[in-house]
Amino acid sequence: FTAISPCEFMHEDICTLALNKLAALIVTPFHLKWAIDGSIISEDQALRTLNCKILDRAPCSVGILLDRGHRGRATTEVSANLSYSVATIFFGGNDDREALTYAKRVAKNSSISLTVVRCMAMEDDDFNQKEKKLDAIVLDDVRLSNSGTDNFFYMEVVMSNGCETALLVRAMLDEFDLIIVGRRYNVECPQTEGLKEFSE
Repeated sequence: FTAISPCEFMHEDICTLALNKLAALIVTPFHLKWAIDGSIISEDQALRTLNCKILDRAPCSVGILLDRGHRGRATTEVSANLSYSVATIFFGGNDDREALTYAKRVAKNSSISLTVVRCMAMEDDDFNQKEKKLDAIVLDDVRLSNSGTDNFFYMEVVMSNGCETALLVRAMLDEFDLIIVGRRYNVECPQTEGLKEFSE
């Protein structure tokens, strides 16, 4: 399907099409493009605005694809012999549970290894107990469905602030082909404190 639409109405066309087709996921490119050496080669403000509008109006999940161009693979290269490393960063909450569910589906492919990194607060907060139970159910399901496989890894990392989270993400960038994260969590949590000032 191909359509041409003015920039100011493009988000409406995308969201309407997703609604009409009962789409489960909209994938849109990130507004920055990187060179192989990691330097930014272009920034598209119109695309950034479009992404924000899609996130505000989408009737389904939205994936923003960041192609950092640093893994040394051509974007069109497809082979059954290639293996891919996928990670999910999990803080908790509905969006992270959905991201983890997508990661679980991706990991059904035998050429993909999945690493789940659960970021926990140094001190247990009074976060909604119902949410914690739902988080535990989804995490247990993913671990159980991948038990006994060589391509699944689970780790828990204790975080005290957003700086530690940023360092963790930076360390993961060169290790994984794809990192799946939820859009938002409890913005008051220690693991994400201060990250809003640095977000794109």
